[in-house]
Amino acid sequence: MAKEKITSEDQKKVRGFVNKIIGKLMFKWKHRTAMDLFCPAELAELCLRARELIWSEPICLNLQTPICVMGDLHGQFDDLLGMFDSNGWPLTDAEQKWFQEKTLRGSKRKQNKSDLKSTQQDSAPQFQRSQAGGELKPDTEQLGYKRYLFLGDYVDRGPYSMEVVTLLIALKLAYPDRVYMLRGNHESRSVNCHYGFFREVTYRYDSQLYECFQNLFNVFPFCAIIENVIICMHGGISEQLTHLNQFTAFKRPLEIPDVGVLADLTWADPDPTVKTYKASSRGASYVFGSQALRAFLKKLNLQMVIRAHQVVEDGYEFFDGRRLVTIFSAPNYCGQNDNTAAILCIDKNLKISIVVYRPAVRDKKFEREKRKKSPSK
Repeated sequence: MAKEKITSEDQKKVRGFVNKIIGKLMFKWKHRTAMDLFCPAELAELCLRARELIWSEPICLNLQTPICVMGDLHGQFDDLLGMFDSNGWPLTDAEQKWFQEKTLRGSKRKQNKSDLKSTQQDSAPQFQRSQAGGELKPDTEQLGYKRYLFLGDYVDRGPYSMEVVTLLIALKLAYPDRVYMLRGNHESRSVNCHYGFFREVTYRYDSQLYECFQNLFNVFPFCAIIENVIICMHGGISEQLTHLNQFTAFKRPLEIPDVGVLADLTWADPDPTVKTYKASSRGASYVFGSQALRAFLKKLNLQMVIRAHQVVEDGYEFFDGRRLVTIFSAPNYCGQNDNTAAILCIDKNLKISIVVYRPAVRDKKFEREKRKKSPSK
């Protein structure tokens, strides 16, 4: 049976659908009205379209600089918006203004034809993907937007996991070469059915939408190589990964297995008290030491590991002479930790800088709690 031809009019409708979702989350989202913005059919269609795009990418991404790397977000949507505002959106100033004007104007009256013509002039150029699953290198300094790699764990713990995933996949659909998403251990049915995401989706919508999100997660990439020298993943290294060609053996969609390379990439942790590998107290994968890390990097001809998966007080923490860095991007995690969030930025010359983020409202809350706990003089 011949495939139905996709027309430019169809593409225009899809772009309008995705842009509408981005605009609402940027400028209309509020805590009290979160459930009123989208119907389940809209979110299901978004998941389906994002799944097709992400599935077309390799399971191990090949990325170029400049790029910013963010760790665990865990449903803290307010903080994601705050970090975008602070570090820069994957949108130009003109694009942000366009989204704002279109979204806020759309709530008052329908757009006329002249409005539509002006929005077309404001749209930024799109970059075509290369044949090998790589990308054409954009000059982000000239174009005025940031490119992001997210290391997974978008869901669970926090109250707005759906918004975090929805905004990121909508941005991915609109600007596929500006946003990349890896899979974390919480993007797994066996985990997120227990730690909040299942309850959030089924309370706000239904179990069918939950299945749509799981189908989306099952095609996410597991790691990324930046400029052939830095490997990024959610968890950690794997003793069983000896060559990057091994990734061709994994066929998506798939659940995260209990053991093996993919389990290690989503679950493993560094441990300064261990030299090689040791069973993890998490009950999944291993912990690894400096000796194992150096052997892994040498074997794959790499220089550095960037990973997430662990809460660190300053938002980032180096290991083994800066051969590995942990990035965590959910500040004041679960409302119970006094941790900072971090964004790791890599420029076109592979120079690394780290942006730290603390939401001021929560800082004041923790200061009040500290004063209450401190003994009176």
